[in-house]
Amino acid sequence: MYEEKSCTLGDGRTLAYFDLGDPSGPPVLHHHGAPSGKLETAFFNLGEAAAKAGVRLLAVDRPGIGGSTPRLGRTLLEWADDVEAFADRLGLGKFSVMGYSMGTPSALACLHGIPHRLNGVSIVSGSGPSDVPGLADGRSSDVARVLRFAQHRPRLTSAVLAFMKFGTRSPEKMIAASGKSMPEADQAVAARSGAAPRFAAFLADAMRNGTTGVRDDMRLAASPWGFTVADSGVPAFIWHGTVDRNVPVATARWLSERLPSAQLKLVEDGGHISVLDASAETVLEQLHQQALR
Repeated sequence: MYEEKSCTLGDGRTLAYFDLGDPSGPPVLHHHGAPSGKLETAFFNLGEAAAKAGVRLLAVDRPGIGGSTPRLGRTLLEWADDVEAFADRLGLGKFSVMGYSMGTPSALACLHGIPHRLNGVSIVSGSGPSDVPGLADGRSSDVARVLRFAQHRPRLTSAVLAFMKFGTRSPEKMIAASGKSMPEADQAVAARSGAAPRFAAFLADAMRNGTTGVRDDMRLAASPWGFTVADSGVPAFIWHGTVDRNVPVATARWLSERLPSAQLKLVEDGGHISVLDASAETVLEQLHQQALR
């Protein structure tokens, strides 16, 4: 099911992707988190969820991540250009985008840059811009530290990522260490059978050609985004856990204020990974229904 494919863009760069779910269903482009890549779809069983929801889920590695060619000095809005070129190459007309965690800025860049191509937007556990006061209040100190490094200390960020990549050799120890600051809902997901090797696998795959692509992706997400989030008339759905310690729930409320037509779903006692884990099929069903309207 999780077979890597490659799409060559007009400038010769390639984007690696998975083509999951129902091949005849309305397309949804999944924007992975960070540090992560398209293989996080296996951790969350998104291929199975997409098939049940009747959508074609296209999970794409952003530049320099996994199997995708780097794009040096890129901006978030240039990612929207890449997405449109990718969609054209695959013969897609309109499609939806889904942003998870630190994939949110890239998904919202599409909302800003190519709204005419979008049927809908779903944001799950979505991160917010660093230059908005109050959004980080209540964030885990470990996550806050890594995001400060990502924005201001590229060499140190690379060192942290290299350490994480080395840690993927011992998946059980790695996920146990990551779970110490998680809320109970996230710990339950991390503790289930098979979670540790899948977690290690998507981290290792994202950095299989080095840490630079993931580092730069994190820097873009952790820095001011370079565009304003505003309602463009594209239907939007926002899902967020009330006890998320990676991205405090204030971010979801802030985003819903800027997208007043969006449907906001706050999951009581939901964490950062548990919301997508439990609700992926429903999230994708919403986008399926929106594409039919």
